[in-house]
Amino acid sequence: MLFCPIWAGDELHSLITRNLEKLSDSLNGCVAEYFHQNGTVDSGGEDCSKKLRGYKCVLNSKATEDSMANFAIWEPAHGNFNFRHPWKQYLKLGASMRYCACCIEALNGCLDTEVEAPEFLKEHLQDVCMILSSCSSNVLKELMITMKTMRRSSKIDFFVGEMNSAVKDLQNGMKSLPTMLSVTPPDTVKGKPGTKTTIPPLMEVLPLATLVSLLIEIAARIEAIVNNIDELACLAEFKPAKDDKPKQNQSTITPISDDQDHETMTAIQKV
Repeated sequence: MLFCPIWAGDELHSLITRNLEKLSDSLNGCVAEYFHQNGTVDSGGEDCSKKLRGYKCVLNSKATEDSMANFAIWEPAHGNFNFRHPWKQYLKLGASMRYCACCIEALNGCLDTEVEAPEFLKEHLQDVCMILSSCSSNVLKELMITMKTMRRSSKIDFFVGEMNSAVKDLQNGMKSLPTMLSVTPPDTVKGKPGTKTTIPPLMEVLPLATLVSLLIEIAARIEAIVNNIDELACLAEFKPAKDDKPKQNQSTITPISDDQDHETMTAIQKV
């Protein structure tokens, strides 16, 4: 009797890696389409539309992940997967990715609403929303590379810092909205320089406020994915980042105090 393993562990690892990329593409696509960045969204035609809906694959992947993890537990060590590889951590990671995909699905719902926010409000928040979307996407892409190579990233802390900074910029942009909506004169607000815009009804502002809150929530859920992958990297003993060694050497250097400096000079003079 011959037993031939199906190497479900390889398939599970590849599935998680692909899903990270799909989350990144869907997030960028949804935000670009909301702000009518046609050059970003429509240039790819049907392929670009598939990328935009890629989050659905993540939402529907639970059954496949559970099945593959159950098979992978019984497989012998092979390739980059050692004996007792932490396959259950992949299920935890997959769950955190689905939480993020749920937010992207809600974000995609903002595209189909019949109520549109006024253009002057969208223009006010467009840049900060696009920057946050790009920074969040960069984190997901870097995580994808980490999973694909099974090597820790030396850039992930920088990308996460950029994402958190973009969140603060977006929150500050939201704080300035009441000033734009202040009534001067009655029933009008200041829009572009030299023009006046009618105060929009609350229902017209809600879709934009929803999009902003979802982007901030997505950033928080991406940070949870970062933590889960970091935990997986520890359990599975991912390779260290390429520039970890220089950083470790640099961190061991401590400033020399005045007393130590005096002792060193005295020793040199004796020699």
